[in-house]
Amino acid sequence: MFESFSRGFRMIWASVKMGWQDKRLLIPSILTVFTNMLFGCIFFLDGVKQMGHQAGGISKAMTPHGMEATIAAAKNSAAPSHGMLGIPAGPGGLLQSNQINGSSDMSGLQAFSFEHIQGFFTTDNIIIVSSLMMMWWLTNRFLEGVTTAMVYSHLTEGKGSGKFSEACAAVFQSLPAIVCLGIATLICKKIASFLRNKNHAGALGMGFNFLAGIVEVFWTLAGHLILPAIVIEGCSFWGGLKRADKIAQGSLLTIGVGEVGVDLICRVTTWGIWAAGGAALGGAFTLAGHPYINAPIIIGVAIWGATLIFTTALSIYIRSAFYTCLYVWAIELEDMEEADKAKVRAPGPLAAALA
Repeated sequence: MFESFSRGFRMIWASVKMGWQDKRLLIPSILTVFTNMLFGCIFFLDGVKQMGHQAGGISKAMTPHGMEATIAAAKNSAAPSHGMLGIPAGPGGLLQSNQINGSSDMSGLQAFSFEHIQGFFTTDNIIIVSSLMMMWWLTNRFLEGVTTAMVYSHLTEGKGSGKFSEACAAVFQSLPAIVCLGIATLICKKIASFLRNKNHAGALGMGFNFLAGIVEVFWTLAGHLILPAIVIEGCSFWGGLKRADKIAQGSLLTIGVGEVGVDLICRVTTWGIWAAGGAALGGAFTLAGHPYINAPIIIGVAIWGATLIFTTALSIYIRSAFYTCLYVWAIELEDMEEADKAKVRAPGPLAAALA
């Protein structure tokens, strides 16, 4: 495990050096971060808008006209055993009607009923959210494909050979296969979720969780290996799946470098920056009233935000670079005899990781 982390650090450092040599390689990953922020803001604003509509409905119910309508509805729906205004007759009737959500409770809790909650799950909202989620996923995969194409050109044709426009054109041609990859990813996630929901089955439930983990890990590996096959070789989805399976059979060690070493290191680093920034921000709010602290707080937040954006973009780039290097290496070894494979040096950052 420690050896895997050591190789992961070497892979990361070599990938950073490659990106520093040709800074255009980082552009798609930086765009990925900003598009994620954009889609996040869209979802947030849509949620605020929907909440505003629901709050508007409740406020309307609290107006004098709305209260009169509520009272009239109570009078019309009152059973014969009810008294004036629909208040239940008999001992405790008035007390019960004045309780929370009782017929005379006008606090707004009654107004925010199940019907209002259902307002969030209208057909239009579901279509809008689903469409945005698909666009979000497709945008991320598109930019990942652009990174893959540019890194491939850098490794095979030399520094500065990869052009952003040419990479975008190559990915555009592969969009149908990428959409199929997205559908397959959704199906695998649904299967994993279904298996995890079986964890109430006692001892057998642990088995289902284990199977769910296998499905998630396998498809995470497969998805990152299928995309280079689609973008670099122009394979169909099924062709890319076969190529990914062939690569995985012969390169399990290097896949372990990426998933155990590189991935975990990137995740820990990103979450560490999130935690440090959150703690610093919380402490800053407690001192926000001091006139000499406000300016440093603003500067610190700006530096933290820029660091977080850069680190996240770097993590996305490093993962794409790793799987592209792995794919290029697999292509070079594909038609060689076993005795000759040991003589072939891995490309770029992967060679540093396996040194």
